[in-house]
Amino acid sequence: MKLALREEMTPGETLPERLAWLERLGFDGIELTGPSLELPPEEVRLAFAGSPVQAATVGGVSTLIDLDPDVRATAMDTMRSRIELCASLGAVGVLLVPQFGRTPSLPDLEPVMGAAESERELFRFQLRALAGEAEAAGVTIFLEPLNRYEAYMVTRLEHGLDFADRLQPCVKIMADFFHMNIEEADIAASIRQAAEHIVYVHVADSNRLQPGRGHLDFKPGFAALKEAGYDGYLGIECRVAGPFDDALTESMAFLRDQWAAA
Repeated sequence: MKLALREEMTPGETLPERLAWLERLGFDGIELTGPSLELPPEEVRLAFAGSPVQAATVGGVSTLIDLDPDVRATAMDTMRSRIELCASLGAVGVLLVPQFGRTPSLPDLEPVMGAAESERELFRFQLRALAGEAEAAGVTIFLEPLNRYEAYMVTRLEHGLDFADRLQPCVKIMADFFHMNIEEADIAASIRQAAEHIVYVHVADSNRLQPGRGHLDFKPGFAALKEAGYDGYLGIECRVAGPFDDALTESMAFLRDQWAAA
């Protein structure tokens, strides 16, 4: 098991400074989801060449099904550049949130097609096109289910499987313990059902603070991941209570203990 942190959470004015801070605390990877995505790709690659910290993931976009066709076209171009960056860095994959919002934004075309169905079909169409390019580049695209208060389309692992099972093998899913704690009746059982498609994991506690500061029992879910042979990243994505460095150091130790005990 390896530990990663989102770039926006990581102290430092530049990518090399952020990587140095992560190395000092003992992190293995960083999720490129912030300002580094705006840098020239060669500058990003050079930063990683001088650090033992790896690129865990590359962030995607959430506007593939925007109402505005120009926004959709820009989103597709951005995803293509992220796929290229991911391939050059050897990251796990490109993280993709299908949409934000509790209701569809596309028009309702009943009786031909409802708004939610229209968005699902449009997302599947866009994702299929990107998956072909990702497959050729040797890159995985993985979907992140969000809880019902943040999204409506993909809120449980099984919803992500509906897309992963119907598209190219390079389309996978991730498991987020904070969202699963809200949406899944049995986190461990849901992980077992989706295990072959899970390529990345997010961790935050029940209150969205750092792991160890809430009441979420991580061990059953960790056990299910270990049973499936998962040995990848646990990406910390949360708010942080307490002195930042100390709080994250304690949380990292907590996660390692929970993983070992699972």
